Amino acid sequence: MSYKLIVSDWSGTILRHPTDEAQNKRIAYALLGNAKSRIKEGDLFALWDLGQLLFAERELKKRFYDYKNGKLPLQEVYEPFNKRVLRGKDYKFVSNVIDQFVDECIKKDDVDKRILHSICLAHRHGIKTGILSTSNDAAIHRTLIRSDFEHLFDAIESNSLITRYIKGEQKVVGYTFDINNRKPEFLENRFLRPHNLREKDVIYFGDSDDDIGIADMLPAGNFIVPFFATDEFRQYAAQGFDAFIPDTKEDLDCYLGMR
Repeated sequence: MSYKLIVSDWSGTILRHPTDEAQNKRIAYALLGNAKSRIKEGDLFALWDLGQLLFAERELKKRFYDYKNGKLPLQEVYEPFNKRVLRGKDYKFVSNVIDQFVDECIKKDDVDKRILHSICLAHRHGIKTGILSTSNDAAIHRTLIRSDFEHLFDAIESNSLITRYIKGEQKVVGYTFDINNRKPEFLENRFLRPHNLREKDVIYFGDSDDDIGIADMLPAGNFIVPFFATDEFRQYAAQGFDAFIPDTKEDLDCYLGMR
């Protein structure tokens, strides 16, 4: 093996969902149901939460439409989610919803264990491993634990779910957006330089435009398109970056073993 490091994207690569949209919808609907229950119990403060959630729903629909049409970066889509949905909410409540979502993803085979097992095989041969993702750390760590891959990755760089204590209670502040549109910078500063590695030493798995900056950094053949990627991205990555596109896990294992 001429490479020394495997780094993988998360959403759309290891997890079937290409963004955190489905997970965030689950959180919003759970909070909406909670607000309605509190109103029935006479908690008038819940009316404010209900109003913010309904307003956020309309705003998020418009922003996701603009994002999918290339008019907005993803972090701007999630700004109202942070401000109107997450901010000030009970961390345990939100964390439980994320856990439930992760467990359902695992039951539905939305976690690609083909890639995880292939990375695990390379890891056993001394290859360093990492995740570089714009998804959130809470969901990533929960998924790896529940899938029995808790110790597979040497380093995980992702956005975070930030909390703070208010009057002794842990409350959510929101998601960070540090990695959005900055993946090449994070690959260089967090994975390559600390280990004195070069671009030629890296194999990277990615499925979206957010990964193209890294594909542009790497030698031909060092960018791998995952099984969950769209046909459109497969064709684009193959033509533009000479990416490797496995059809089966056996193809992937063979490629990683011979690369």
